[in-house]
Amino acid sequence: MKLLFWVGAGLSRASGVPAPPAYDRFRFLLHQDQCRREFAQWREQVLACQPNRGHQILRELQQKVPGTRIVTLNQDRLLQRAGCQVLELHGHGLGEGDRPEVVWPGEDLDSGLLERVFTWLEECDTLVLVGTSSRTQPACEMPLRARGRARLIEINPEDTPLSPQCDECWRGRAEDMLERFLPG
Repeated sequence: MKLLFWVGAGLSRASGVPAPPAYDRFRFLLHQDQCRREFAQWREQVLACQPNRGHQILRELQQKVPGTRIVTLNQDRLLQRAGCQVLELHGHGLGEGDRPEVVWPGEDLDSGLLERVFTWLEECDTLVLVGTSSRTQPACEMPLRARGRARLIEINPEDTPLSPQCDECWRGRAEDMLERFLPG
């Protein structure tokens, strides 16, 4: 089985991760000092958070089920802290410097990264959408590339815009639902 997990903020919710500061490129240019302060505060909050059982299950799956891959929309790096190998679609907010290492609305995603993500979507036979609102463009439409070739499973407490496109919708907390993937 070739599993691909598409991970959103719902996975990190149980760890207490707050939403990152809301900026775009233009707002950052107008308010650079304020943005840096807000990201520094957010970084401190995130670094105080610990990976939860959902992050640990994904690490276990990567260790026990060859070919398990993870694409994350999260910028908190909790998956990496749990020991997972991931592709960060939107960068991460934990780098310090002139500007947070995030992809903001209106910015292009890295073409090399996109190529790998599209390859993974074409190669998987099961795509699991975990804790994502399925509203952030263009990431919310990317999983549809696997439709028809892979089984799409959504793990979320509530319906999302992609729910009707999924083969199965599992309602509940991510860390509880992910247990179903662990080998006997």
